[in-house]
Amino acid sequence: MLADALLFAATRLSSPHTRAAAIRDAIGLRSRARRCRDAWAGHEARTRAAIDRAIDGVDVRRTAVVLGSGLLRDVPIERLSSMFKKVVLVDVCHLPTTRLTVLLRRYPNVAFMTRDISGYDRLAEQSRIKLATGQDDLGVRLDPLGFLRKIDELDLVISANVLSQIAVGAEARLQAKDGQARIMPDDAVAELVAGHLDGLAQLPCKTVIVTDVSYIRRRQDGIIVESHDLLAGVTPPFASDVWDWTVAPFGEEAPDEERIHRVIAAEDVAVDL
Repeated sequence: MLADALLFAATRLSSPHTRAAAIRDAIGLRSRARRCRDAWAGHEARTRAAIDRAIDGVDVRRTAVVLGSGLLRDVPIERLSSMFKKVVLVDVCHLPTTRLTVLLRRYPNVAFMTRDISGYDRLAEQSRIKLATGQDDLGVRLDPLGFLRKIDELDLVISANVLSQIAVGAEARLQAKDGQARIMPDDAVAELVAGHLDGLAQLPCKTVIVTDVSYIRRRQDGIIVESHDLLAGVTPPFASDVWDWTVAPFGEEAPDEERIHRVIAAEDVAVDL
């Protein structure tokens, strides 16, 4: 607990504008990843393999961007750094421990960008304007990944296990007691998920996404007690690979239940417009 508190304080100092909830989530993910190292190993390897295949499909390798870089456990950062002129790691929170890892491993071409790519705040802003003006159509679309089009020589964009977190994070914020749920559209979560996929589809470069799309909770006797769509009904892109990831093995969340996520990998992301 003390180590987590010190890490929280260090992260607040290095990223003063990052939401406290995002920092706590990142620290919680770090702790869970350590506890569930064995259960997560296969998923992390499959994710890195999917990204490796995408790298192989890029002829010109100037700039690569990783959306949701997180702890870098599922990102082949060494290969990216060695094969691209520049690598940009984008996330809502970068823990100092991750920054230190990049520094100690001497990846001089790796840069960090702290950014909320969910589009939640922009959607809330649009919702407030619609409510104030009475206009249903403001003539602008949600474009949470629009900043990528301003990055020069962009040849590869990787969405690394972040899409479902956009949905989960939005659901949590909608349940918060800040009054925003009152003004947000009923399909806010689905709109944010679709905005991420649409943003990837509009990019003029190689793209690859790895994301969990659903989960089940299963008892030790094999009975499924819960199932949940993590993409709020949005159809995911066509998968080139599919696997199961035991996010919470028995004992992690409940003594006699495990939570298993279905994961897909898809290259050259396209959506049905």
